[in-house]
Amino acid sequence: MDDKFPPALVWTGRIGVLILLAGLSFISRQDYFIHVVSLALIFGVAALGMQLLLGYAGLLSVGQAAFLGIGAYTSAMLTKEHGWPFLAAFFAAGALSGVVSLVLVPITRLRGIYLGVATLGFTIIVHLIMVNEEWLTGGTLGVLGIPHPSIGAWKLGSEVAVYYLCLVVLVIVFLAFHRLGDSRFGRALQAIQLDEDAARASGINITLVKSQCFVVAAVVTGFAGSLFAHHAQYLNPNDFTFWKSIEILIMAAVGGVGSLAGAVIGAFVVVILPEALRAIDQWRMVIYGSLLVVFMGLGPRGMAGLFAMAMQRILARNRSSGRVAQAERT
Repeated sequence: MDDKFPPALVWTGRIGVLILLAGLSFISRQDYFIHVVSLALIFGVAALGMQLLLGYAGLLSVGQAAFLGIGAYTSAMLTKEHGWPFLAAFFAAGALSGVVSLVLVPITRLRGIYLGVATLGFTIIVHLIMVNEEWLTGGTLGVLGIPHPSIGAWKLGSEVAVYYLCLVVLVIVFLAFHRLGDSRFGRALQAIQLDEDAARASGINITLVKSQCFVVAAVVTGFAGSLFAHHAQYLNPNDFTFWKSIEILIMAAVGGVGSLAGAVIGAFVVVILPEALRAIDQWRMVIYGSLLVVFMGLGPRGMAGLFAMAMQRILARNRSSGRVAQAERT
């Protein structure tokens, strides 16, 4: 969606948003506000993984909550029970999520709703393991007392410190996916999305590329799960039901299918909007649901497309005004 704008303008906008997010802790000192925005950043990472599947490859997955949970429990148990440092547990969470995603290789031959139902079944299985295997996950009681993240001797014990950790991870994943989109692998994913049969005829190994896509998305979602565990410091299996997968899917769709920035925007909308409406009490979820319907009515380009359209009109108006002023001078 950004290819209609000069690259300098696109990156200026992105850097401006990054500066705003970096200075957010100075704008508001409320821990709860920083806590909620940190949660939006974490799900922004998960939504980017979903965007890789849905927006780049056209793969409908309802299994991202499973990888979020695997990453969260892996990081929590390694740091709490085995004394692993946070960074080691963080990368282990992503690695294990990626390895587990290999289970889905046989279903990558499916398309559309059939693939979605298959990944839904996978999420249900993982959730049942979280609930019933108490020796591994703590069962319905969950995991309490998850330690704060730390990097070397630097313990990130405050909400602000965790916020900046989440922001750094989001920026790194965003930049990595941006580079991935222009790579050979990214072009192969886009070819599969446009026409799978034509992509196969051109020599692309469909099963291999789809499997790699699932692994990358699972690893990134596992990273988000690790951040979620140390951000909340408590895990419960009910945090990782298939409804959480639906939420992550909504984030990618509301923000704009195929837009990395849209995935982040969608995460902020889905996480922050219910909190902003909390004062309305019983009407909160009604208004929230109504707004989601409106956002989905924007079409596949979502809120990122709406913003792009507004920017196009502003630029067109400025160019028109510039031409008129030049004509008047001549």
